[in-house]
Formats: sequence, C-alpha cells, structure tokens
Amino acid sequence: MGEARRDLKSPQYLEHRDFQSRSLGDSFRHAWDGLRYIYVSQRNMRIHVFVASLVFAAGIAVGLGRTDLFMVALAVLGVLTAEVVNTLTESLVDLMKPGYSVIAKLIKDVAAAGVLLTAVFSVVIGAIVFYPVLGNLPGVFEEFARYRWRYFLAYVVVFVLPSLWGVLHFAGSKASETALGGASKVSAGPGKAGTGSVQEEN
Repeated sequence: MGEARRDLKSPQYLEHRDFQSRSLGDSFRHAWDGLRYIYVSQRNMRIHVFVASLVFAAGIAVGLGRTDLFMVALAVLGVLTAEVVNTLTESLVDLMKPGYSVIAKLIKDVAAAGVLLTAVFSVVIGAIVFYPVLGNLPGVFEEFARYRWRYFLAYVVVFVLPSLWGVLHFAGSKASETALGGASKVSAGPGKAGTGSVQEEN
C-alpha cells in the first residue's frame, strides 16, 4: 500500500531502488520491467504494438517472403525503439523539471518528432513491401483460402487478440496503476508536481 503511493520522483524512493545488476538475469529482469512499464503506461506504445500485429497479420495473409517480413520487422522495431526513447526523454524531463517549462516542452516535442519520423518511414516501407501484392490479388486470395488461413488464424489468436486486449484493458489510468503495482508515472503538469498522483501518459 505504501509502495503504491510513493512519489516516483522523490529522492527517498530512488535511494531505495537497487539499480545495480548483480547478474545477467538481473539485467534482463530490469529490461523487462522497463518494457512492461512503457507498455502499460504509454497508450501510444500499446497502439504501436497493436498496429504492428495487424501489419504482420496482413503479411502472413498475403504470403510475404522472408526478406519483406524482415524489412517490415526492422521498420516496426524502429518505431518501438523511438517510442522507448521518447518515454525515457519525457521521464527525465519530468524528473528534472516538474513544473511547466518552455524548454521542457520543446525537448518533449523533439522526442515526439523522432517517433513521427520513424512512423512515416515504416509506412513507406510497408507501401513498398505490400504494393506488389496488389497486382496479384486473385492468386493471393486463392492461396489464402487453400492453406494460408490456418497460419493467419493462429497468428491472430496468439498475437493480434492479446495486443487488442492490451489496448482496451490498460486504457484507463487506474488499470495502468493496478497492473504496475502503483509504479505508474507521476503527473508532472502545472500545479501537480510532488503530489504523488499517478496517471497514464498519452
């Protein structure tokens, strides 16, 4: 109960956190905690993951080759990595500048611009990869109906539906706080710094 109400920006909280990894397993655990935090607290990350699952589902449906799927995977990884960097930047800015600041806003805007650029790049890659398929839609539908639908259905059940559930389940700040055990971000809006309240970052 007390842990859930701690101000994540307070020096007292940070002093009690053990950031030193004692083993390779600890390093992976900390990395997983970071990914979990970003996914639960960041709406845009959940949307990126869901859209990525749809893109790969489309790739399976139309029968993209390994090279094309690899290009799509690199584009998706770029977007997700940019979102991670954006979240890190926002967290550091909120930690160092709790109140409103024009400079802080500009820093966040620049970080968000990085996400936008990678998203546009991924759309271009997707257009390049999927465009040739449009010229052979009858053959694509025939192969899908003959055997590819099985792989498509399995992928939808394993990846698409869980990612859709994540978007819907963690849509509210209370759901995010519960899933993280109270480790959601502290609101850094004007007049809210240091209150210990948590909310989902959009």
